[in-house]
Amino acid sequence: MTIVNSSRTLLLAALRRHPWFEGIADAALGALAARGHWLRFKAGDTLFSEGQAATACLLVCEGLVQGLRYTADGDDKVFGEVGPGGWLSVLSMFEATPRHLHHARASRDGNGCLLHHGAFLQLCRADGRFACRVAAHGAALVRHHTDRIDWLTSSSAQERVAEYVLRAGKPQTGQPLVLPLSHSQIAIKLGMRAETLSRIFAKWRREGILANRRGTLYVLRLAPLEQLASGC
Repeated sequence: MTIVNSSRTLLLAALRRHPWFEGIADAALGALAARGHWLRFKAGDTLFSEGQAATACLLVCEGLVQGLRYTADGDDKVFGEVGPGGWLSVLSMFEATPRHLHHARASRDGNGCLLHHGAFLQLCRADGRFACRVAAHGAALVRHHTDRIDWLTSSSAQERVAEYVLRAGKPQTGQPLVLPLSHSQIAIKLGMRAETLSRIFAKWRREGILANRRGTLYVLRLAPLEQLASGC
């Protein structure tokens, strides 16, 4: 992970491309960039740690970053993955004592804008349009996580796995199924034991929904997965 000190031009260009900063005055944007840094990271780098003082938030410009915590057994509990245009720890900026909610670990090489806590809040106070865009982002996250909790607590294990496979893997019939998380990470994310996930995949193989060819999964029939994911 590398912080580039002479980065004002990079920061301004990246901020101007993001919809939150549309119409923001040059002086206000310059003040934000003046206290920011351009961050380059490699896959595997830890950018933030859970509980660490949040002195800045990150706008991801290139690459992918996972937000995760660790279980008592040391396994990864991945909450989500942020790509270009996405934010990390932006809502933590509004806490009385800002701290990062998750570990942030790069899963793909990339870069982004580290925006200083105080400068970010100052822009919110100075420009109502920007503040409303941040608030809308927060509202969307609340709705998303409420919907996810509702789904996790009202669906069966098979329904949760089918929905995840379709959403994260975007499978095509007869093509290799590539999922962004490991077997154990998927099980933790979906609130089940790894053994339960293995049994579901084994059942689907017996039913001709999936096939395992030399360690690679293939989806043979999409319709049963779509039916399960819809809760039918």
